[in-house]
Amino acid sequence: MANNGKSILVPDRSVEPLLSRNHLGLPSLSGGSKVVVTCENLALDPNHPKTVYVGFQASHGGSIPPVYDVALVTSNLGKSWRFIPPPRGYSVTDFGGFNDQLGRVAMLYSRNDFFPLTTGHTASFVATTSSTGGQSWTDLHLDCVTSATCVIFGPEAPQGACGMSEWQQSVLVVASGQGTATTRWRSAGAISSVSQCGSQQLIATTSGDEFLIARSRSDALLYTRNGINWTTVSLPKMDGRPVGETFSSFGQVMTIAANGFLVAVSGSPLQVSEHLEILKPGSSEWCIANAPLPPATKQNPVVAMQSSNSRLVVTFLARIRVARGTETSALSIPLSTLHCLS
Repeated sequence: MANNGKSILVPDRSVEPLLSRNHLGLPSLSGGSKVVVTCENLALDPNHPKTVYVGFQASHGGSIPPVYDVALVTSNLGKSWRFIPPPRGYSVTDFGGFNDQLGRVAMLYSRNDFFPLTTGHTASFVATTSSTGGQSWTDLHLDCVTSATCVIFGPEAPQGACGMSEWQQSVLVVASGQGTATTRWRSAGAISSVSQCGSQQLIATTSGDEFLIARSRSDALLYTRNGINWTTVSLPKMDGRPVGETFSSFGQVMTIAANGFLVAVSGSPLQVSEHLEILKPGSSEWCIANAPLPPATKQNPVVAMQSSNSRLVVTFLARIRVARGTETSALSIPLSTLHCLS
């Protein structure tokens, strides 16, 4: 898909029968037995380039609401998929999202701590992680793996209809002065929660800063050095409009790529096709990226985007048709080929 390089398709054809066999398939709104394969979020394994972790929407026995997320992994860029085994005592529908810290991806599980923590309260969480690219797993209590600032999202809740209610997800930081072996988390200052129905990311840097990206907020990009006090990063307008303050249960995704680019999705889902825009470090203007998105993003917009050290993975609401009739749920764009159109 890129002009000066190739993008890798990440197929999900085997996900539908996998969910169906386990009675977790999300039913089609049009009825019938067809299962809808919808990607909710993703994480890349920084040490295994062919491994991608994805949260797919699911239901219990085809009954909705609520809509759950279940975590699947591919170790061969989509040729086959399998369930991530939950920690002991938990089920696949207790999955609460990915926690991506420097050098490690943890899968977060919880049955109780779904809503933002109130002042003075703390919580601990159970997770599972893999050092083998998804081949084997280790259960752990979610802790802070770095000596710098450590900020995480709390677990995601099973959802009803995002268009009818505002689901909130906690933003947490390591509690100071903890005297137990299990890490305790507390609310991260003024940014205590984000809209679970929108798209958001926490990105840690080697300098110890944590960036929060949430385009449903007017302050769409913030950073913190201590996990409590937050500073807004002013962004130039895109297409003549502010980048933040846009609520959407899909689309309007943005991420910081490993090469320092701020990459954002532009366009109006269900009205026009989407495209990628780039804001380079030190620049005061966005530019259109040389990697076009398929026209089908008008109906099936981008729902997640994340960067590894070498590539940018863009994931869509449902399968989209690309060149020569091929369908896929995600594209992998080499960062070495990503630049502004001249």
